[in-house]
Amino acid sequence: MECHYPPSMEKINREIEAHIHKNKDLAQLFELYKKVLNAQLDYLNEIHVSVNLSEEEIKNCFRNGQYLMSKQKFDVDVDLFKNIFLSLCKAIKKASPGAPDSLQQLCDAEEFETDNLKELLDKIKLFSKQKLEDFIKNREMDKKTGVDGEIIVFVFFSALSPFYSLFMKEVRKIVDFSLWRRGYCPVCGQTAVIAKHRSEDGARVLHCWLCHAEWVYPRLVCPYCENKDQKQLRFFYVPGDKSRQVHVCEKCKKYLKTIDMKITQKDVHLDVEAIATGYLDIVAEREGYRAPDEAALLN
Repeated sequence: MECHYPPSMEKINREIEAHIHKNKDLAQLFELYKKVLNAQLDYLNEIHVSVNLSEEEIKNCFRNGQYLMSKQKFDVDVDLFKNIFLSLCKAIKKASPGAPDSLQQLCDAEEFETDNLKELLDKIKLFSKQKLEDFIKNREMDKKTGVDGEIIVFVFFSALSPFYSLFMKEVRKIVDFSLWRRGYCPVCGQTAVIAKHRSEDGARVLHCWLCHAEWVYPRLVCPYCENKDQKQLRFFYVPGDKSRQVHVCEKCKKYLKTIDMKITQKDVHLDVEAIATGYLDIVAEREGYRAPDEAALLN
């Protein structure tokens, strides 16, 4: 399986235009996505990461269900993170004029002083979205900055993503993810929330929203609770588009959005699909299912 990071902006723009042609309401969301992505890509040449584990050590981690960042100390360049964070704040404000003006002053908060930020990053870098949101609320960062906690979480993860993605790419130069059979990412431990069925063999490929790792996972097993009872596993789709599906587990009541590329007959960018299929989240939650949002239990 090839590593598709960094993504091709030309391909992404084509996919986005096709989705907007079908649904013009997606235009603003995709404009935000493109500005955030461009801000991330602008800094790739300045980020330097290294893998300090041998091929055999990595394979042993995978055999034992241990994601790599739980074994290797991963330091984020604080000054570079702050620059990316600020660039993202500006990009978000430009794409969403309604965003609070205080967004661009987030980096002035005491949490962003160098020593404080280093300590903060060490604490949050392997949090799930919900855990980070709770952390920000407990620290009252939202009240002190006047920026909604969900927005702060979004910017934090968006600023971390280039570091994690380049680390993932370096790992893939050493070993593939064929030994990994978990519902959370082999690199950073985040839970997969979208997948695809490969066109060539129908295999289910899970996708990490944070570091963009992709790995094969059995189709007839729930990736969240490992339920194998076929009577409790099913999928549905909105009439008119069988290629974009919601796979659900009646045991844990979680759902996984899945793109069937045998039907689309072309490869797709799953981050783009995650935005374009927001309507499936609404349908799934209305039916009583919930999106997975736990990081691995190894933090």
